[in-house]
Amino acid sequence: MKTLPFLLVGTLLFVVPLSAAAAGAGFEQRCEQEMRPRFDVISRAPSYRVNNTVSSQLLNNRGTYTRIGQVMMGMTASHTLAELDISGPLLLDVTSGRECLAPHVAVELSYQPLDVYVAREFSPYSCSFRAVVEHELRHVQVYREQLPRIEAMVRRELELRYADRPVYARAGEALNLLQADIDTWLRPLIQAELAAVELMQRALDNPEEERRLSQACQGEVASLMRSSF
Repeated sequence: MKTLPFLLVGTLLFVVPLSAAAAGAGFEQRCEQEMRPRFDVISRAPSYRVNNTVSSQLLNNRGTYTRIGQVMMGMTASHTLAELDISGPLLLDVTSGRECLAPHVAVELSYQPLDVYVAREFSPYSCSFRAVVEHELRHVQVYREQLPRIEAMVRRELELRYADRPVYARAGEALNLLQADIDTWLRPLIQAELAAVELMQRALDNPEEERRLSQACQGEVASLMRSSF
């Protein structure tokens, strides 16, 4: 139920060639002084919508971590999106054939939207329906709390990796070098953090919570589970 599409776009903003005199004044010195990185990392607080049209059996078939024959009272499904855009101004030293690039990295993280499913066997006017919704909103809250944490972590890691100095490469290769580094370092980092959130979600659906929920509403949930599921 959960996918992680990455949109990675590289755009070169502008190139400033250095004259021989400027190059003689110190290519790397000018790079260090002028090529400032920029990081724009944002997360979108997820909204949610409640869906009461899907049966328990279909929810079980759709679930990522469900077991055959398991009773599914509800499920929260996320649509994860991580958009990455890289760009940056650079300086070209025509004498040495080198260039330096100031990394500009934009990251947008979202779970839009969250689908909160409540099995259609529960009437939307019943106590049992409200009990299941209350449980699923705990999953929603985990997504809402963890996304800002991941945003802060990504920003911090970008600053640690790129804030000290620009990217140096042969002429025409700096942006490709930055893109390759983002692709092999930042993308797996974000994926790992998002996977850790899913482990938190699984921990909410423990046997103790299942027993508590099945006994809710003076046994109404347990009665429906035996008769309708």
